[in-house]
Formats: sequence, structure tokens, C-alpha cells
Amino acid sequence: MDAAAASRSRFFLYMTVVFLVIAVAGFSTTFFVPLAHGNFSAPAVIHVHGILLFGWLAFLILQSALIQGRQFTLHRQLGVAGGGLCAAIVTSGVLVGLHATRRDLASGANDFVLGQFVNILIEMILFGTMVAAAIAVRRDRESHKRLLMLATISALAPAWLRLRHLLPGVPNPFVTFSLLADSLLLLVMARDWNALKRIHPVYLWVGSAMVGVHVIELLAIRSALWITTARWLLGEPAG
Repeated sequence: MDAAAASRSRFFLYMTVVFLVIAVAGFSTTFFVPLAHGNFSAPAVIHVHGILLFGWLAFLILQSALIQGRQFTLHRQLGVAGGGLCAAIVTSGVLVGLHATRRDLASGANDFVLGQFVNILIEMILFGTMVAAAIAVRRDRESHKRLLMLATISALAPAWLRLRHLLPGVPNPFVTFSLLADSLLLLVMARDWNALKRIHPVYLWVGSAMVGVHVIELLAIRSALWITTARWLLGEPAG
């Protein structure tokens, strides 16, 4: 690995740490602080999903550190675990979505939670697809790590949305924090341009598609199509 490649590795290592900081900050008021005070109570599936997501972030930090330390063989060997971790996150994420949606509907929530359930399913599919693509092209290191970067940026949206508890004055938090979550794409693209004088096609095409999906989710969350789809998936009667 030459000096330029080592520099690139450090950037991705730093970004994985940034991801962890965002996740900790986002879930501080709804998970870590209540947990520390003994006030957090939730079904086991929520605990498992949280452990898996933070495990994913720790896994990325470890894998990036191994590349930085030139431990390429160990990096490849541990990479197998990434696929299993991704599958577990997707499965538990869908189960958490089911639990939260049914809980909120039972408490009298409006149709927004139905649209949100469809968004959760889309996000899990999006995350799993990008991780699967990263595994498929793992021999192309530049594409591989950028696909993992995008998958994680997408998966961090719930942490960004929970920052509304720390920043209650932010207007229209659902839209604002969703846009801020995707703004990380601009950061990694700017880094590409600064270091390589070009933006990698993964960021241009896959990243743009990711943002496009998120925009559709924002616009469609209250739509009849989303609500009808959610009712069908949940086995709920048509409204």
C-alpha cells in the first residue's frame, strides 16, 4: 500500500469513528441515558437490534483499522462476519418496525406510522442491498469501501432523527434531520474530489440513487399507496 492509499485508509477509519459518534449522540436521550438511570424498558428485539447496529459500527472501525495496519488477511477473514451481521440487522430491523408500528397503532397513532413502517422496510432493503453489493465487489477495494460507507450513512438515519430530542428547536425535524443524514454523502464526495480530483462512480450513481429513495420516502410517507401497502403487510383492515 503506497502513501496515498494509506491516506485514503485513514479517511475511512476516521469516518467510521464519526459514524459511531453520531449514533451515540442520537440515541443518547432515548437509550443510553435512560439505560444508565435504569429507566429503559423495551422488548428483547429492540435490545438485540441496538446491539447489532452498534456491533456493525464497531466492526467497521475494526476493519478499517486492520486495513490501516496492513492486516489484509485478517480483514478478509473477518469480512465473512459482515454478511451475517448485515442479515441479522435487516431481520431485527424489520421486527422492530413491526413491533413499533403495532404498538403505536394500538395507542391511537395516526396513519403516519403506517407510512413510516413502509419506509423502515425500504431502508432495511436498501442497507442489505448495498452491503451485499459491497461483498460482491470486494476485490474492487475502492468500490467495496464506498458501498459500505453509503450503507452505513443510510442506516444512521434513525440516529439523526433522534437528535430532535437534543435540538427541539429545529423546524420540521423529520425532514431536516433526514436531509442532514444524507449530507454526509456531500462530505465523502468532497473528500474524493480533494484527494483524487474526481468523484468515484459509486458515490455518483449509487449515492444519488440512495438520496433519491430517501426523497421518495419523505414525499410518500403519508400517501395512500404507502398506507395501503402497510395495512396489507400488517394484515390491518383498509382504512
